[in-house]
Amino acid sequence: MIKSKEWNWSANVDDYWRNVADELLPLAMKWKAKNYSRVLDLGCGIGRNAIHLAKMGFSVSAFDLSEDGLAQLKNNAQRESLNIEIKRGDMLSLPYETGFFDCLLAFHSIYHTDYAGLVTVLSEMRRVTKKDGQLLVTFNSKESAAWTLFSDRRINEYTLYKTEGPEVDVPHTYVEYADVLDLMKEFQILKIQQIIDYREDRKHAHFFVTARRK
Repeated sequence: MIKSKEWNWSANVDDYWRNVADELLPLAMKWKAKNYSRVLDLGCGIGRNAIHLAKMGFSVSAFDLSEDGLAQLKNNAQRESLNIEIKRGDMLSLPYETGFFDCLLAFHSIYHTDYAGLVTVLSEMRRVTKKDGQLLVTFNSKESAAWTLFSDRRINEYTLYKTEGPEVDVPHTYVEYADVLDLMKEFQILKIQQIIDYREDRKHAHFFVTARRK
């Protein structure tokens, strides 16, 4: 596995990363209806989704490698009088008890490693989620323009390093549908969508996977 590297959240970050993810909203309502309580925002960044979940009444734990991102989350949570447990560390080894969370969100985060790292972090995610708990996970798709744009920085058939913005030298792994099925084989997949989003004249493609912990 390659070494993890945090985002530079002090750089000029697009507003996209400051607003709650549209794809989370309907699922969060379903989690609330199931009386789920404890949720982990894995790779929370500056906490856009953690803040929203806390406002909904969830008991939120937020985890990330970036000190700067977590500092911004802490300030925002304090300003809004929200109680969010904030921890810093590497996603390849999560500091939580087995079966601790009712649900888990890994939104545009766990693909910042190589394929072997993805296998490891998904195993950790499964460990810390309760049986029958649910997860929302996103993966980079090879349909993304970046897979071609940064082709000269590929280190293998799945992974490359970006060269711009807050993600300079941060690893990114890109997969296809068959890879998603392989990576999620220890979970019950409830839904898979590939969403293609056109922003700033560049195509962004991701797999959005809702799954249940067996």
